[in-house]
Amino acid sequence: MAEKELFWEDFTLGRIWTAKQSAPIATEQIIAFAAEYDPLDIHIDPDLARSSPLGVHCASGVQTFGFSQRLMCDALLLQTNIIAGGKIDSFRMVAPVVPGDILKLSAQVVRSLIHAENHERGWVVFKVNVATTGGKTVLVYEVTVLILRRGDQVVSLPGNVDPH
Repeated sequence: MAEKELFWEDFTLGRIWTAKQSAPIATEQIIAFAAEYDPLDIHIDPDLARSSPLGVHCASGVQTFGFSQRLMCDALLLQTNIIAGGKIDSFRMVAPVVPGDILKLSAQVVRSLIHAENHERGWVVFKVNVATTGGKTVLVYEVTVLILRRGDQVVSLPGNVDPH
């Protein structure tokens, strides 16, 4: 396993990471994912979707979260000494993702907390915003991630309590 460059100490309050998809989302991607995991008409049948109350053929919310996770990996997680995910809060699907959209992600550190029982690790809470390159917000959430620290010295930070 390659050595990762980012540790808990690198995730300072307010720091922002960004990433953007390199290609538009294709109709075929949406249909293939939906056929396997979320076979609702609005995801698998573009014609039926356009005549539905929503009025558009769109990606599943689960697929949209998958796109978001890939962007999180590209932006920061692949370079981070991550131990595990902790939880997802305030998950809101704001607008549908449609064929042709290119998504971008912004992840801002809103809290950073040393683990209460094991000081060699700490929690980082990110506020994540996923939008199209045209500026339409499609998904927002907070995610708490457990990350390895460079050391186990306890530091005094405001709000330095374990969220679990």
